[in-house]
Amino acid sequence: MSWNDDNVNRLKELWDQGLPTAQIGKLLGFTKNAVVGKAHRIGLERRPSPIRRTAVKPDRKKARSPVMPKLNFENNNKEQSRESYVAKSFSPVEKNLIVSSIKRGCEWPVGHPDEPDFHFCNKERFDDKPYCLDHCAIAYVVPEKEEIKTEISQVSTGS
Repeated sequence: MSWNDDNVNRLKELWDQGLPTAQIGKLLGFTKNAVVGKAHRIGLERRPSPIRRTAVKPDRKKARSPVMPKLNFENNNKEQSRESYVAKSFSPVEKNLIVSSIKRGCEWPVGHPDEPDFHFCNKERFDDKPYCLDHCAIAYVVPEKEEIKTEISQVSTGS
């Protein structure tokens, strides 16, 4: 379909009514972009963008980085600064965060964490485990071979 005098007159009427360009296009049988292009070519009044812009633009001067104070790194007496640097040299303390020198007790929780009487077992740990001997027996259960075979056969048979 092409633009003829009837379509142009109808476009001007619908444009003056303030209909959206997509709706005008549907009524006339054109695409939205065709309506916008024709309106521009025949000099119809521009419309504000349907995309809402912020009313106040941010002030770029306020977004600048803060002014850093000037620091005096220059000393008149360089030998004195070298001696003070050597005297104040940093030597970090080496810590092994994985293995602590503090020997903690059994970490088996007793009670519920929300309850006021919640605590850990704190008995002496067994070897390098986090629990005492009693709680290691609970935590580290090694299933016997026959139990494994019966469990596998029960799963495979579906019983």
